Formats: sequence, C-alpha cells, structure tokens
Amino acid sequence: MVTPNVLSVISAMAEVVMSKPEGTLALPLKPVVTISRDYGSGGDVIATRLAQRLGVDLFDEQILKQIAQRLHEDPVTVKLIDESVGRAKDLWFYRLFSGKEVGIDSYRDTLVKVVMSLGRLGGVIIGRGAHVILSDACALRVRIAGSVEICAERMVQGHHDDLAKEIEKAKDINHRRGKFVWEVFHSRLSDAHQFDVSVNTDRMDDFEDVVEMLQGMAGAIHSGRVLRKT
Repeated sequence: MVTPNVLSVISAMAEVVMSKPEGTLALPLKPVVTISRDYGSGGDVIATRLAQRLGVDLFDEQILKQIAQRLHEDPVTVKLIDESVGRAKDLWFYRLFSGKEVGIDSYRDTLVKVVMSLGRLGGVIIGRGAHVILSDACALRVRIAGSVEICAERMVQGHHDDLAKEIEKAKDINHRRGKFVWEVFHSRLSDAHQFDVSVNTDRMDDFEDVVEMLQGMAGAIHSGRVLRKT
C-alpha cells in the first residue's frame, strides 16, 4: 500500500482550484455561494440544486475526487485525510503520514488560499468555514438550519438509521461542525451576522422554493445590485 503524503494532498487541492482562470475577488467569474448547514437540514440537496440552477461547480465531494485523480490515490483515502484535518486540532493523522509537524495555522492558511481561489472562480462551496473566509467577498453566505428532531426525522424518511440514532448523529455532527469553525476561525455558527440569509427548513421544507429564492439573491449580489464590501 502506498502511503499518501498529506502535504501533497493539500498542494493538489490548491492546484485543482488554481489551475482554472482567475478573475478578481470583487467580481468573480460566476456567482459564489457558501452553504453552512445542519445535519439533515437539506443543505446538501439545496446546494446541489442551486449549483445546477446557477450553472456553477459544486465544491464538496467533487473536489476530493479531482485531488484523488491527480495523486493517483483512492478517493476514500483522500476523504479520510480531509476529514482528519477537518477536526482542526486532531492532526495526528496528518503528522503520522507526512512525518512533519503541521499545526492549525498551516491548515488554516492552506484552507483560506483554496477557498479564496474558489471565490475568484464562482461556485457553491459547502462548509469548511467558507462563509468566514469570504466575508468581504462578492459571495452570498447562506445558513441552512433546522431543529435536531425534524432533521433527524427527515433522515429516517430517507432510509437512514432509526430516529434515536439519527438524533444522536445530528447532535454529534452539528457539534463537530461548530467546533471546527470556532477552532479555526473563532467564529460561531450561531452568529447570525456571519450570514446574509438563514433558512429554517423546519418551516421552509420545500427545497425548490428555497433554491429559487437563493438563486435570485446570488444573482443580485454577483451583478452588483446588492451593496457589498470592496
């Protein structure tokens, strides 16, 4: 088994996004939307449909597959590396394979470079604190949330685990996502000022309506019809 060099994975991630033509951060080539979401809130579904509507790339699992192809590695291995780094302070896996001390500052710097590059291109970016990184950019920052119980019920209906297990899973994943954003950026997902729009899918459970609304808002920001920082 070939041992992957984790630093090469991160370098490849940057290469993937930097290999496309760059615009400027103030005016990306296409609309930019960041999606922060609770587990089971429908955020992934909304992000996918929104990317299709806007005619832009979706940056989540797809980018990991591109990295794996460039490194000639198993996508599952690359995903495990990404998830380990995503726990912020849990970098033992990183050091184990690279043989180097890599701290949270190095991870944060690389993550910022990658997301800033995506912010120049356009696309729908899921998670990873992108809403913080692109806070001054021409981007629509969206929070998709819902109560743990209703989100868990939605996952059960999607043929996942039973309700009790899904509730615990939702609590755990939401906690880890919030912890990641706090540890890396000292920002809380509960801070409404970090987002341009928050959607509660307990009430707005028609995802097509949500997508249509976000499509209009993303277009307004990208066209300059909405005041933004420069």
